[in-house]
Amino acid sequence: MADTTYDDVLGLIDEVAGRLDPGQRLARLFGLMAPLLDRVEREDQELSDDPVLSTSDAVRELRKAAAGEPADVDAAHEQLAEVGLCYSEDQAPERHLVSQSAYAAAAWLRLLAGRQLRTTAYLDDEDLVPPYAPSAFTRIVDLLAWTRSDQMYFHWEDALTSPEDCDLQAAVHELQAAVHELRAMHGEISGFSGQRHPGDSSPPAE
Repeated sequence: MADTTYDDVLGLIDEVAGRLDPGQRLARLFGLMAPLLDRVEREDQELSDDPVLSTSDAVRELRKAAAGEPADVDAAHEQLAEVGLCYSEDQAPERHLVSQSAYAAAAWLRLLAGRQLRTTAYLDDEDLVPPYAPSAFTRIVDLLAWTRSDQMYFHWEDALTSPEDCDLQAAVHELQAAVHELRAMHGEISGFSGQRHPGDSSPPAE
């Protein structure tokens, strides 16, 4: 990683992910996100007067959708986006991590559905994840890199200028893990698991 920037790795992720079909990309992306869902599922705060789903039910619907089972993706998306919005307004770092996890999950549902999903009238659904990465896929990966390393989101250029406020290398490590996960899936279906690419410091898949 010495000569590879954060945005270079995001570009590499797009390149590797482009070799997979959409279902495989979604499956691997869900795998990166799955460890974060437990803390979202534990949240039981009532965020509106008449929610269609509880937060735990929304996470269960999300998991059903990921497993290919029938699920109410609109209701799950609406509740997860609501969690993301409400918790992002809290100053506690752990609440921001729940917010980021919920936003990533809602954005994943949009990729799965391939269409606009229901959300609250006052939430701009284009702002669920930071807009800086080159694709919808890598924008979610970008947010997950910081969330998986237990950090509030930083744009990588801000992280370089304010290193005392975050751990950029921890986020980069999570991006490298994403490259490795995507490479492993590509290797499983193509036989190219041992092939390496410039800028990839992760070990080749076994």
